[in-house]
Amino acid sequence: MAQDTAQRVAYIKENTIAVHDMNPSNEDYTDLLPLKSVLKDTEVIGLGEQTHYDGSTFQAKTRLVKFLHQELGYGVIAFESGFYDCYKAWQEIQNGKPAIAAARKSIYPFWISAETEELFKYIDQQKNTDYPLIMAGIDCKFSGVYSRENLPSDLRAYLQSTKSEALKDTAQWLEFSTALEKAIKISDYHTKPSPQDTLVLHQTISGILKRVTSRVEANKIVSQEDLFWQQFCRSTLVEITRKFSSRQRRDEQMGSNLHFLRNDLYKDKKVIVWAASSHLTYAGTNIESDFYQQNLRLGDYLKKSYGEKYYHLGFTGYEGKIGKLLFFPLIKIKKHKENSIEYALGQTKQPFLFLDLNRQDLPDWLQAHLIARPFGYREMSMRLPQVMDGLFYTEKIFERKALPAVPEKQ
Repeated sequence: MAQDTAQRVAYIKENTIAVHDMNPSNEDYTDLLPLKSVLKDTEVIGLGEQTHYDGSTFQAKTRLVKFLHQELGYGVIAFESGFYDCYKAWQEIQNGKPAIAAARKSIYPFWISAETEELFKYIDQQKNTDYPLIMAGIDCKFSGVYSRENLPSDLRAYLQSTKSEALKDTAQWLEFSTALEKAIKISDYHTKPSPQDTLVLHQTISGILKRVTSRVEANKIVSQEDLFWQQFCRSTLVEITRKFSSRQRRDEQMGSNLHFLRNDLYKDKKVIVWAASSHLTYAGTNIESDFYQQNLRLGDYLKKSYGEKYYHLGFTGYEGKIGKLLFFPLIKIKKHKENSIEYALGQTKQPFLFLDLNRQDLPDWLQAHLIARPFGYREMSMRLPQVMDGLFYTEKIFERKALPAVPEKQ
């Protein structure tokens, strides 16, 4: 095994891009410039993460986002967060609200951290330029305060502006609004909407979708607002019914929402997707896990739509501690097995490495089943080049640090 390890380490040293610094405020991209040739033909890039509490990965992703925007012309950052919430956030940012404040009310709270603070400062810096970094969301779930506080009134205002018949029956609209508020409240949990609420929501939203679609088809010049609410209805119909399905409809709808952003709302802009690697992966038959083998992921839909123009960059690390979801304690990364990709990467003693898996000359050992930990830092056997396009390695792993809220200026 020692000889195998030596060969693997030698290959990694010769064929990876050594990155020297992942401090998000560092805009000297000399160390990242080799990535331009690797990613030059991409249009959608998924920046994964092993868990939602990995500060080292958040820090690396933040610097990569800035690099992708400045050097490769990526114009949209789409979070694994609410489709409506992030649309509202971008509107608010454009109207002068600090991006970090808008993010607190839209994306999932674990991404509001000391490691991502620079990202939101950067969105503020760029928002009034000729090429801003647009904030968006792809999740059918309702993820933030904006859904609870603003969605019902924003939807009503849109329907009033289009003279929609959905508002004519006051009692029916009240019943719908009440059901929608309940659905928003339980969106991030396993609780199902009641059959009655589901029926009310489905009937009303289906009716709105039909009328908005007719409006879109009738107009030669279609407004962004019409397009948004049309897709909102499609997305929300999935959200209110997905808990009754055995299929992973959420990932399918995230793919649809991203396709809409890329092809309609922000037409032809290149998109960065910030999400868990477990969503961004594809071809799960190459992972020794029943879940991935039996369920299509967001990455499957993106590969189908964009082919080689979609690049999934997974992340892994070598040693340290990270937080875990809900009430579980910190995860301490256990000793890596010698036949794992992390063990070989660790022997290089490099702080950061970028391994492109789309190369034509990959050695046999890298194409065969390997133990790897890109999903929740759990050991799994997988064919890495078949489930992701690249792997970003950080030697030191640390828990994300929550960013205390600062009162907004009145």
